[in-house]
Amino acid sequence: MATILYVTANVKAEAASRSLLLGSEFLEEYLRLNPRDEVQVLDVYRDSIQRVDQDVLNAWTRVERGEDHALLSDEERHKINRIWRMADQFLRCDKYVFVTHSLNLWLPAEFKMYVDATCVLDRTYRLTPSGSEGMLRGLPRKSLHLHAATAYSLAGERDQSVAYLRSVLNVLGVAHQETVLLKGDDPETGSWEEYETVRSKLLGLARTF
Repeated sequence: MATILYVTANVKAEAASRSLLLGSEFLEEYLRLNPRDEVQVLDVYRDSIQRVDQDVLNAWTRVERGEDHALLSDEERHKINRIWRMADQFLRCDKYVFVTHSLNLWLPAEFKMYVDATCVLDRTYRLTPSGSEGMLRGLPRKSLHLHAATAYSLAGERDQSVAYLRSVLNVLGVAHQETVLLKGDDPETGSWEEYETVRSKLLGLARTF
């Protein structure tokens, strides 16, 4: 039995998003094949993600200096506990599915806030004499990133979303990563042939994920 963390980053309703529709189909097929697995769903727009603000930075600094957690202010303790819970959830899960879309050559700000709440020193990665080391390194963790890129060229510039998430997962130690790309997120303007091609690929991945 495995635990999947299913993370979406799209403000649209599911019916208005090709990536959300495809992600839902993948998850449905996966659960049909693996009915005993548990899914934890996180929508970074719906679920409140704690931002790394001044209170969080102050709390981290004080805790790293060895100060007792109980001596933090109520606000600092509340915020840092929320971030720790998110990092701990990530650490506990066995598989990760990310359903995202491009926004100005990158991921939405809410998703970056989620990454910041997940990459936490001494919770999901540690520092060693040779550099950082992900707490998941050596563990059989898997990820799937379904990403809807911009359907048109932006002055020839390259979208950074997929490369960024891949780098973050490498830092944390997620060794087995799959990426599936979609051109555009709008069901009304996107290619139906491409949709079916991506759908077929995702349903195939559901059997081996």
